[in-house]
Amino acid sequence: MKCTKRKPKKDEKVKLYLLTCTFSLALLLATQTPVTGQNVNYVGWFPTLDHSAKLAPRWGYNVYIFDAIKPYNSTVNAETDEARSLYAYVEAGVTYNLTSRLSATASYVYERQNPFRDDYRIENRLFQQLTLKLPVGKNAELKQRLRFDERFIQNRTTGETPFTHRLRYLIGIKQPFANDQYYFMGYTEVFFNTSNSFKFDENWTAAQLGIKLNERNSIEAGLLFVGWIYNDQNNWLNQFYLQTTWVNQLDFSK
Repeated sequence: MKCTKRKPKKDEKVKLYLLTCTFSLALLLATQTPVTGQNVNYVGWFPTLDHSAKLAPRWGYNVYIFDAIKPYNSTVNAETDEARSLYAYVEAGVTYNLTSRLSATASYVYERQNPFRDDYRIENRLFQQLTLKLPVGKNAELKQRLRFDERFIQNRTTGETPFTHRLRYLIGIKQPFANDQYYFMGYTEVFFNTSNSFKFDENWTAAQLGIKLNERNSIEAGLLFVGWIYNDQNNWLNQFYLQTTWVNQLDFSK
């Protein structure tokens, strides 16, 4: 019997193409912030709670909470940099589903850097975003998100709270496997400062594995890279985390 090599179906080619593009972009962006002596590099833990609920066929809400923990002392610029919580974050928002694939969200964020130290910094933030989710292949999903942040960051030295803003774009993929009990999730998000000039100054890139515990709860764990410019010399603070997330989804519309 003559054996023939199976040609990939069109949807499989599209799926492979999008996966390749997504993680090629993630790798490119992550490597734009090299680990050098002029930059600062942290390794830590990133515990996260991701809760959402459907209130009506088109309406829902979400609560997103995390902390970034540096669990060790280090030396930066000849000074001791102690183990600590780097920044605590709480987000609460309302989402309206424009279509089955496109949604609009408005949220409030409270963020506190160095939350348990005297040199803490408080930021109050509003944002609006559009999220588009598209099927890829048989059961994968491509996610794109465009967000605009309005930021009010407290300057405790001057007592002022200036207004700044930025634009963020996220692209990611979610691929279930093993009868949908497990899934792979990866994304990269780029941040552009739009207050003074249009400048790329921050990147978040993640690769996570998830397991569905039941219809309402999942656990995710994986690697998260966070990098941003932290001084006028364009040096980067590179943060490499083990992120663990409890995902809870409820439906009150039934």
